[in-house]
Amino acid sequence: MGGVTTGTPADDLRGFGADARRALALAEQEARLLGHERVGTEHLLLGLLADESSAASSALREAGATIAAARRKVTEAVGAGAPGAAPSSSSARASRAIGRAPRFARDLGADGVSSEHLLLAVLDVEGTAGQVLRGIGVDIDQLGNALGARTATAGREEHAHPVVSVRPVCPGCRLTLDAALIATPLPVTGSPDRHDVTVVSCPACGHSLGVV
Repeated sequence: MGGVTTGTPADDLRGFGADARRALALAEQEARLLGHERVGTEHLLLGLLADESSAASSALREAGATIAAARRKVTEAVGAGAPGAAPSSSSARASRAIGRAPRFARDLGADGVSSEHLLLAVLDVEGTAGQVLRGIGVDIDQLGNALGARTATAGREEHAHPVVSVRPVCPGCRLTLDAALIATPLPVTGSPDRHDVTVVSCPACGHSLGVV
């Protein structure tokens, strides 16, 4: 994973999209800058916020979170160490969040794990990330519901089949049937309930197309 020490084997990150992988890399960077020895859910949160081009970062900002406010709350909650040393592991909750992200992707009909699925998993395991979000005034339940709705819609669109408009053609002359058809009414005899039927024909070759 390009040096990210999340405690998750690289094989377990198969299916993670580029934005989810960037968030993990940025989470390690945030932990290093704060001098923390391991990556926790709070660092995953910071990593998700730090990539401002990602959907998760956009959802967090819409909910009222900012990277500056979140960093302050993380420092208050965890403290600060000597910046520079790379974290050697991840917390149990952070590892669990990373492991659960693919489940959210599957449940929501997505082909891969996005930053939004990772954020949903972080919210699901709670941890220090939840404490930080509440501390900066984010309604976690509302954020989770909004994320679930957004990712479910994206999953449906991802699997939607394009609507193909097929124009009918005459089986006799192969004329595209976009002009008026010929309708010939005919009586039906030999039945106690006498009805008229209409034979529909091709306007070019007269080929019978059906009976109404």
